[in-house]
Amino acid sequence: MSRSPTLRVRLRPAVCVLVASLVGCKGLDRVPILTADPCSFNGVDYTSREVYIARVLDGDTINTDTGESIRLLGINAPEIAHPDQAVECWGPESADWMTQKLTSQTVQLKFDAECTDLYGRTLAYVFASSAAISGSTTITSDSGTVVTTTTDTADTGDTGTIGTTSSSTYDLLINEESVREGQSIVFEAFDNIKLKSVLYDAQAVAQRENVGLWGAAGTTPECP
Repeated sequence: MSRSPTLRVRLRPAVCVLVASLVGCKGLDRVPILTADPCSFNGVDYTSREVYIARVLDGDTINTDTGESIRLLGINAPEIAHPDQAVECWGPESADWMTQKLTSQTVQLKFDAECTDLYGRTLAYVFASSAAISGSTTITSDSGTVVTTTTDTADTGDTGTIGTTSSSTYDLLINEESVREGQSIVFEAFDNIKLKSVLYDAQAVAQRENVGLWGAAGTTPECP
């Protein structure tokens, strides 16, 4: 990724599907839906699975407590630890943002056509619970009852959908939120993914509002 925060990227109109079944949700009021492709892990095919995040490497790569490395699909964050590159503009800030969101969180992974990259990292959409991130552990309906719905289909052999809720209410697509808040940009090498229009839409918002790396010029030594 270029060191300059004023990146040349393509913008496309997006289709963002609303999930009306999210009750009392404190997070995003939009969760993109599409059929998830299965990916194999330890010899088992999953359309989704839960993992615990032990460490954030940078703004687009995270590690689980079992040592699995996950590359967030469709986004590209500035480098902070590349052996052949200096720290890039907004790299530390992007990594800090991801650390605050995901460290010590259980998240849900959903998959697209490609399961791993050239480095063997798992490629995934990462869904988190906005309630858990904000410190709350329950979501209540208007009647005051706790909502605990489960629609994950990884163990049933069904095709699965991205954006459905589970007992942990995974209502926040971190890939999209990172781009929307200017912590990363759309990675055009992943231009064939199913959620590319959602990510391009989020990027248009970040550019328009001049947030994160889009407004970083002159704010840190790495952003001249």
